[in-house]
Amino acid sequence: MSYAQIVDIRSSDENTARKSHAWHVLREAARVEPNEAARIAWYRDDPICALDMRTAESLVASGRYEEVLAFLRGVKLDMGLEPARGFGSF
Repeated sequence: MSYAQIVDIRSSDENTARKSHAWHVLREAARVEPNEAARIAWYRDDPICALDMRTAESLVASGRYEEVLAFLRGVKLDMGLEPARGFGSF
């Protein structure tokens, strides 16, 4: 699996952390959407209502990648892709 068209991990400039964050978001999104083209389209083009109608790409670029990861984890829970954790899961 390659996200090279989104994240150029070969460069070592000041954007390295942002590229790493983008990679993490795309990996988490892979747990929700198995189709790579659909994931990339979502990352670049689909506004997230719960996050100020901004795309995942723009949120990552502005340093809000943790919010995108939390959103994706919530989606996984809502879809039943991940079991609930904690005392409420008994």
